[in-house]
Amino acid sequence: MTTSGVYAKIFLAVESDENVLPALPEIIISLRKKLNDPDCTIKIAADVLKSDPGLSAYIMRISNSARYMFASPPRDLEAAVMRLGLASTASLATAHAARAMFNSSDPKLRKMMMDSYHRATRTSILCFLLAERLPGFDAEEAMLAGLLQDIAIPPLLMKLADRPEIFNDETRRKQCIDELAPKVNALIMKHWGFDDAFIAVMRARKQWHRDEHEKLDMADIVLIARWYSLMGTPEFSECPEFEKIPALQKLPVSELTADHSLKLLEESRQEIIDLENTLHAAA
Repeated sequence: MTTSGVYAKIFLAVESDENVLPALPEIIISLRKKLNDPDCTIKIAADVLKSDPGLSAYIMRISNSARYMFASPPRDLEAAVMRLGLASTASLATAHAARAMFNSSDPKLRKMMMDSYHRATRTSILCFLLAERLPGFDAEEAMLAGLLQDIAIPPLLMKLADRPEIFNDETRRKQCIDELAPKVNALIMKHWGFDDAFIAVMRARKQWHRDEHEKLDMADIVLIARWYSLMGTPEFSECPEFEKIPALQKLPVSELTADHSLKLLEESRQEIIDLENTLHAAA
């Protein structure tokens, strides 16, 4: 059987196994549904959050972070939601729920999943900061997109554990994940009720040569963030050069240094560390 045939069988195994596809917690489903209602208020959203102490604590912690601290800390959950905004609260709550999916009772799998989560977190933070600096993007949605582009990794690792000839071969394991993750991402996002536009971003994982629009779009933002997040890692040697990635060519010159580095990597160094610490504290 060819390599593509083996990977197709693995994809079918993931697709047909309801137990391996991660489920979005009911509280997140309820929160997102409420927030799609034009009559939703800050109080309604806060009341939904209050049913989950861990999530409530996370939203309070985020609203108290340096990123959102404008004056005095929010006094309660309603004040925290007001500070973050309804849409941002939904994105941050979904990101918090995704963290729990990068876990396993098997120590080896758990380490792989947590390593993946930390890499995805780095990408998501750069997405957030990039989207803030560029017009027309929602920063929290970009952060969520950066994180969820790797949401396929846990179920794929679980299935690959049953295929030791691939799982124990780092090159083949990575190749399989890179080939199947976009498809599994789409499965999960459809299962969670995300719209087609967001699903398209999930399908664009590592499509380095993608060039669908003249201007930057959300999938471009995630590709750019991923490329820069991989700098300094062994995997970066597998990435195309700067000049060969259309998304990078669309970045405003004002965001780049003379050697093509992102200015925000230097200008926002402490903020990146603070955001990583805040997101990892969700563990």
